[in-house]
This record gives sequence, structure tokens and C-alpha cells, in this order.
Amino acid sequence: MNTSAKKKKVVLLQGGLSSEREVSLSTGKGFAQALVELGYPFEVIDCKEDLLVQINEAKRNGAEVALLALHGKYAEEGIAQSICEYVKLPYSGSGILGSALCMDKVFTKEVLANHKIPIAHHQIANKNEINKFHLEMPLPVVVKPSRDGSSVGITIVNDKSQLKSALEEAAKYDQYILIEEFIPGIELTVPILDEKVLTPIEIVPKTDFYDYKNKYTAGRTDYIMPARLAESVLKRTCDIALRAFHACRLRCYARVDFRVTTDGRPYVLEINTLPGCTPTSLLPKSAAHSGISFNRLVEILVERATLDYAGVR
Repeated sequence: MNTSAKKKKVVLLQGGLSSEREVSLSTGKGFAQALVELGYPFEVIDCKEDLLVQINEAKRNGAEVALLALHGKYAEEGIAQSICEYVKLPYSGSGILGSALCMDKVFTKEVLANHKIPIAHHQIANKNEINKFHLEMPLPVVVKPSRDGSSVGITIVNDKSQLKSALEEAAKYDQYILIEEFIPGIELTVPILDEKVLTPIEIVPKTDFYDYKNKYTAGRTDYIMPARLAESVLKRTCDIALRAFHACRLRCYARVDFRVTTDGRPYVLEINTLPGCTPTSLLPKSAAHSGISFNRLVEILVERATLDYAGVR
């Protein structure tokens, strides 16, 4: 822990322009409190259209690290990271390539499949061709925008009559739509911090599926740690999570989401490169269960902040 050394000056990036703005502000609030308690000097930026100007100003004022409390578009896909790279301000989390890749669920699946990491069968639709789309998989299927998070725009389709409206709902958030087989079984997430696997969490919504409301409303979902799976299945799932993390060139931290069948077969659904750190978020819950306090989590993010081209001219 960085106790005796001079603390780095931090610029906390939060808010943003995505559908996950409120989630970002909640993460930012937790980060800010931790920075106060840890003794880091910091300033806060609400990331709007003038983000480049604001980051340049923060750098001129002595900022040494950008702590990203951002989620969703204009954040997780590498845009904020690119600005930090350009002005040579080290930032928390993954670099430009890994961030952009994992924000796009379709391309994530292609990379994971190339590394022989198990994924669900899927199809891709373009919002301009919804009327021509032909489903080639049995129902039920899950329809979601390719590039968004927090279960925004997601629908589980059980009847073919629901398919068009589900595609139209996803198309509100992205031009590209992912349609994947629904895998019965346990919903599971494997957080990774400091490139080490933390306690896997079984996710059990009390109603429906793990949608935006069930994610961010306290009491609507039960979280079981460790997940109720055989030790061998848990180990295999954690191994796959770490393989996926490295295959997508991620660094420091992430959260890998799975469905695990009743006979113990894990399938990677997606990877979150800037996991939420709100009062109901999963990464802090898992870290605490693994003996890592929220303040220590934030300290790791700050101290591990870097650039894609660190040490390269």
C-alpha cells in the first residue's frame, strides 16, 4: 500500500454521455470518498463534449493519473482512453484496443472463439435490415445491442412474435444487434483485479432476469459467494475467465460474465472492462469477500494506471 510515498494527483472522470451516466456518477461518488480517505489529492471532471479540453487543463494543473469511473458509450470503448493516451496521462483499467474490443459483444465473441473459449451460438442483425432478419436458432434467444452495457436494450424472446419488437428495442441503442441462444442454468460473474481472479458470484434475480432495474435496485437480486457449483466447475470457469481476460489484451481489472449449464459447462457471455463500483455492484462485493477493501481496490486502480505506450517513444 502506498503509505509513505507522495500520493499521485488524480483526476476522476465520471458522468459522461451514455445511457449509463447515473451509474457512472454512483461509481464516481464511491471513488471520490475512497480517494479522500486514502489521502489522494484529486479533482473531478464531468465528461461532456469538452472532455479533451478538460483533461488537458487537468494535466496542466498537475494531474498524474486519470481514474475512470465511466461506463457505456464514449467511455468503455476506448474514447476516454484515447484522449488520455494523446496527452500522455496514465489512466486506470484496460487500454484502447481491449476497451474497444470488449465494448463490442460481436467482435468479443469472434476473438474468444478464435482462442477456443466457449461462447453461445449467435447471429448478428443490422438495424437497417430488421424486416429481412431470419432467425436460424431455436427459441428462446436473447436479443441485445452489440455495444452497450448494464443490460440496456436487452430482451429474452420466447415467442417468434416477440422477435421484431426485441430487435427494434436493441436498435435504439446500436446499429448492430446480437441475437444469441438462451443458455439455461446459473448466471455467474468472475471479477478480476490486479490480474488475479476474485471470488465468483452467482447472480439470482428475484424476478425476471438480471436487467437494469435488478442490477441497480438494492434487494431485487441475491448474490451468492462463492457460487453454488462443484469446485471443479468453479475452477474451470475461473481459468476460462482469466484466459478470456488475456485473449482480449485487458489489464488490471475486469468482470467476465457467464452462463453455466446445469451439467457444469460455462459459456462466456461478455466482458466488462470498467465494472461498476456502486453500492450494488459486483466487483466490490467480490473483492470484499476476497479480503480486499473498497479503498484498497481503488488504490490498486490508481497505482496500476498506465498507458498503452508506456516506456515507448
